[in-house]
Amino acid sequence: MTALIIPCYIKAQWDIDCLNRLLDSVQNQTQPFDKVYVIDDASPLKYIPSHDFFEHITLNENGGPARARNIGIEKAISTGAQYLLFTDHDCILDKEWSKQITSFLIQTEFGAVGGMTYSWGKTLLDYYHNINGTLAGKWLLPEKKELWYMPSLNFAIKSFVVEQFGFDERFPTAAGEDVDLCLRMRSKYKIGFCPEAKLWHDYGYKNSISGFNKFMKLFKKYKSSSATVYEGHTVLMWDASESIYKGNMHESNLQP
Repeated sequence: MTALIIPCYIKAQWDIDCLNRLLDSVQNQTQPFDKVYVIDDASPLKYIPSHDFFEHITLNENGGPARARNIGIEKAISTGAQYLLFTDHDCILDKEWSKQITSFLIQTEFGAVGGMTYSWGKTLLDYYHNINGTLAGKWLLPEKKELWYMPSLNFAIKSFVVEQFGFDERFPTAAGEDVDLCLRMRSKYKIGFCPEAKLWHDYGYKNSISGFNKFMKLFKKYKSSSATVYEGHTVLMWDASESIYKGNMHESNLQP
């Protein structure tokens, strides 16, 4: 049994449009999800669902995406879900995403898995994110079949694993909480890489010039989360026993 968990914080019409677009792609999956949960993290803008196939959970108090995902995890596991899949409201799923990422977990011994993430937009800033691998997982060499970590927008995990390693709710924003989860989880389980599990992320850049301020704010947000990550993982950033690939997963295939 699979469950898709989508945290969201709706503050503008753009967020509503993104969520509806994502849900369209959820509905078009060749292998449907058994359960879909949209966790509204006390959004300032009310969202009225335009789809009826998911459970809409609205929180009374904003607690950040880590808390929203944990609430979704608890709900999914209580209904018997064995495989928990995660994405964000500003993503668009390939129609085979559910099938590919779930099949990978079923057929392998990996505790979790990440897929291939591309930029949705066509600006130079989007192209940079593809080259940089901003929201891509980081490989472990030499085989490139295992991940050091994977952002939670393209991520799936087995239920018994996430019961042991939930998201740390000390992370108040969508930055660092997924890296922290993966690094803690890797003390016991491995994270696989499934390149066939593709999706696209919309950074929301109208063009390369007007989007530059948003571009800079994104990296500042990631930078601000680093202290919390380092606090819990003082020796994780380099392990001499493992060669960590510093690039990204897009270099060999930039086209979706």
